[in-house]
Amino acid sequence: MSQRIVLIHATPLAVAPVNETFARQWPEAEISNLLDDALSRDRAKMAALTPDIYQRIDRLVDYALGLDATAILFTCSALGEAIDASATKHALPILKPNEAMFETALEQGDNIVMLATFAPAVAGMEAEFREIAAANGSDATLSTVVVAGAREALTAGNVALHNQLLVEAACQFHYADALLLAHFSMEVAFEEIKAAVSCPVLSSPQAAVKKLKHLD
Repeated sequence: MSQRIVLIHATPLAVAPVNETFARQWPEAEISNLLDDALSRDRAKMAALTPDIYQRIDRLVDYALGLDATAILFTCSALGEAIDASATKHALPILKPNEAMFETALEQGDNIVMLATFAPAVAGMEAEFREIAAANGSDATLSTVVVAGAREALTAGNVALHNQLLVEAACQFHYADALLLAHFSMEVAFEEIKAAVSCPVLSSPQAAVKKLKHLD
């Protein structure tokens, strides 16, 4: 049976990295992309998610259902609570961007470091990590570093600078049990970071695709 995975994006920066990851890891999956690029801009202006954001997430999920999705993957890490709320209303798998990566990180050890480039996403992601750790009976801790200037460089098309800033940050954390790349857009730096550090490096799209592929 063909699997139609609908990807819901809040920034165009996430589109290519996750589609390329599917092409490498699960080329048989049928991928459909939905983009509301106002979501990330609006989220950046908010201290917390608003009822309007919850409604917009619901509408995007409903649209994906109309495409006969067998699973939905959100690629924006700043919308977790709204995604959770929508997921409770439906039977099909609806994945938050980072849940699979966090689950994998807990298998690596207790000292987890996460690099991020979009500060509004961090508090929600750290809360999600703590919830997953508690559910798994883990004492793991997550330390987050927001890498200044990296997202702006990527938005401006300067992938080399984006990757350089992330590699420089990553090299400070050889001691970590795992180094996490918070956002799908950071996938473009994965190979450079992996080559620069001695600890395991985990990316959201790779972990999410692997989890989706193995869901019943």
